[in-house]
Amino acid sequence: MTRRASSFELVLPPRPEAVPSFHWLRNALRTEILNGRIMPGSKLPASRELARQYQLSRGTILAALDELQAEGYLEGRRGSGTYVSQILPEHLLPSQQVADQELSATAPGPHLSAFAKRVRPFTLQVKPENSAFRTNLPALDLFPTTLWAQLSGRRLRSATTRDLLGCEAQGYRPLREAIADYAHASRGIQCAPEQVIVVSGVQEGLDLAARVLLNPGEKALVEDPGYQGAYAVFGAIGARVVSMRLDAEGAAPKEADFRGCRFVYVTPGHQYPVGMTMSLQRRLQLLAWANKYGAPIFEDDYDSEFRFSGRPIPAMQGLDHGGKVIFCGSFNKVMFPSLRLGYLVVPRNLIEIFACTKAMTTRHQSLLDQAVLCDFIEQGHLGRHLRRMRKIYQERYAILRESAQQHLAEYLEIATIEAGLQTIGRFHGTLVNQGISAEMVAQRAALVDIDIVPLGRYCHTATIAEALQIGFAAVHEKEIDRAVLKLARVFDRLKAERLPARAPAS
Repeated sequence: MTRRASSFELVLPPRPEAVPSFHWLRNALRTEILNGRIMPGSKLPASRELARQYQLSRGTILAALDELQAEGYLEGRRGSGTYVSQILPEHLLPSQQVADQELSATAPGPHLSAFAKRVRPFTLQVKPENSAFRTNLPALDLFPTTLWAQLSGRRLRSATTRDLLGCEAQGYRPLREAIADYAHASRGIQCAPEQVIVVSGVQEGLDLAARVLLNPGEKALVEDPGYQGAYAVFGAIGARVVSMRLDAEGAAPKEADFRGCRFVYVTPGHQYPVGMTMSLQRRLQLLAWANKYGAPIFEDDYDSEFRFSGRPIPAMQGLDHGGKVIFCGSFNKVMFPSLRLGYLVVPRNLIEIFACTKAMTTRHQSLLDQAVLCDFIEQGHLGRHLRRMRKIYQERYAILRESAQQHLAEYLEIATIEAGLQTIGRFHGTLVNQGISAEMVAQRAALVDIDIVPLGRYCHTATIAEALQIGFAAVHEKEIDRAVLKLARVFDRLKAERLPARAPAS
């Protein structure tokens, strides 16, 4: 039922059950003011009169009027009463926006630091979730989410006030103990839990290490082609980046490159993005030079758990007897990207400075997530998940190679890899002679939901042959052949566009 005051023109609509009375009254008054049915400058009846007319408590009336006054729709005049404002907030907005624009056009902008001026984006491309051959992506549909939810629920139900307080900057102690055991068993890492620092992933670990070990102008050795996130970090620091060329054994620097070097970044377990595994002899050579010249090595071990034959090759850190290697592992590709948990293993003489820097920046990761991951590892679920996924990724890689041999042999040669979530497709010389580039193919493929990355996007100064990075881990076995056929049609169309037109028959 609606009510209408004889001396005050306000029609109240029916009140929804879930809406408090003062909100209902406030919204009705505001609507009438904005619609012009209650004019600016109009005097409102006294609160007692409104309460009597609308059969509401005076407290409800006062609460509604207070809100409208705070928002600028009403104004109180001492000894006179409450009036509708002459200038409503909506009338102020256009002029205020103009004033803000004029101010922003004339006011000096914020002063950026030298670091901020050097920051550059490094995201290679926007990747649709449903695109085929997407790189750096595990098979998310095969992760045991129900089990993870059960572990999470159990942790939440048993959470104490101490759990809610947080943890030390290095991370949740039981998780660091579990990681130390896991890293030793799976990667040959030699460390105590004190050397483990929990981070959000490789990118944070790399940024943390660069902040601690690099100054502007100092030399950093980086694989080329290599991980663009590393280039971005070193560029923002202001380091002098020196490229390390690649050969069949991985990064291949010269000894002279280590002179005066303050940081070496490598991906020996599974070179990113090309995919080779660094030989034992090359690892020992780099370690010898690092010890001779005092150059710390950052070992990025982003996905080498997924080795297709035999056990993963022991990490460089396990071969290091001089305390030069900082090892970085990640659970984001092993499990799922939004987990945002990884770890550093730092030499003993760097524990304190890394822990202090971590405390000063991101403090620590979510304690609940760390605790659930700890349970996942200690109860053997991680080992089982890895064994299962290793077999599935090996099968998907084999299907990709077989399908590519059948449908893409004219255009690409799929590289042989020993581990990982993606591989490389190298162009045959005939394609290059026809003026077809990897960038051109990637752009056309994106139009049909094929997500492949030209290898040239990972280059700093290196010049390399045309090739594409192709992910296979997240593509279902039944979809691989279909996606290969779509990619083959992209090549066919590009080739047809570049064939010389035939002369008309005489």
